[in-house]
Amino acid sequence: MESLIVKNLRPEFEPIAVVWSDTIPADASQFKKGKFGCVLYLFAEASTRGRIAGGSRESIICTGGRAALGFGTDFDTSDEQLDMHAALFSKGLKSANNRAAYQAEIEAAPKRWRSMYEYGERRHCSWESAREWILHGFPRYDIPHRYVLFKPLSRTSFDENIRAVIFPVNPVEFSGLVTLAGSVMQGPDPLRAPQGTDCSSITAFAYAEAESAVPRAVLGMMGSDGREVMRRRFRDDIMTLTLPAPLFLRMEKEADDCVFQIPAWNKLVGR
Repeated sequence: MESLIVKNLRPEFEPIAVVWSDTIPADASQFKKGKFGCVLYLFAEASTRGRIAGGSRESIICTGGRAALGFGTDFDTSDEQLDMHAALFSKGLKSANNRAAYQAEIEAAPKRWRSMYEYGERRHCSWESAREWILHGFPRYDIPHRYVLFKPLSRTSFDENIRAVIFPVNPVEFSGLVTLAGSVMQGPDPLRAPQGTDCSSITAFAYAEAESAVPRAVLGMMGSDGREVMRRRFRDDIMTLTLPAPLFLRMEKEADDCVFQIPAWNKLVGR
C-alpha cells in the first residue's frame, strides 16, 4: 500500500496494519505453541524489523492478549478468574479477595512478570473499580477469523481486511496526525485515551471505535508494560496512535491537502 499519510508524514517508524485473516504467511513471526509472549512484541517486531507477525487463539497464551486481539474474553469466566484479573489490574496481592489463590498465580507466572502480579498494574485504585471495568468497560470481541496479523503498512493491500493502522509516533508526528484526524471528524475531540491494557489500545479499543458513529484515534502505550516495549524497541518519546480503519481511510483522502502542506509543518517535519 502506498499511503498518502505516510508519504506526507514521513514517520520514523513503520506504521502497522492490524488485519483479520484466516491464513498467516509461513515466514511470519508468532509465538511457539505453549510459550508465553506479549502481543506488544508482535507489533514491535513488525514495525522495527519489517516482518509480518501474528497470533491465534492457540498461540497467544496471555488471557489479556487474546481478549485484546478479539479471540474471546476470559477475564470473568469464573469468580476465581474475575477476582484474579481485578486484583491484577488494581493493586495485586493486597487487592485480591482470595490471597492464597492469587499467591499461587504469582508463583506460576513467568519470573519476569511476578512483580507485576504481586503489586498489580495499578490501572484502577480498587478491586471494585477494576471489576467494573472488566464487566462493562472493556470491548469484547470473538472475531470470526483464525489470525490477527500485524503487517507493515507498506506490505499491506487496500483490499485486505484491515481493522486499524497503528502509528508509532514522536510528539511532532503525533501532533500532525491528531490535527489531520480532527480535520475530517465532526466534534471537538478526535482522540480517545482509554484506561486499559496496552495491547487493547492498539486492537480492541480501535475495533470499538471503528463501530462508533464518529470513530476516534486511540492513544496507546501509557502503561508500564507498554513503556517497557517502547524503550526496548523504539524510544521513550514514542507513543502509539491507532487509527480505526474508517478514520484512516478518511484521513488518506485528505492527506495531500492538510496540515502536512503548510509552511509551519514543513519547518517541523524530519527534525
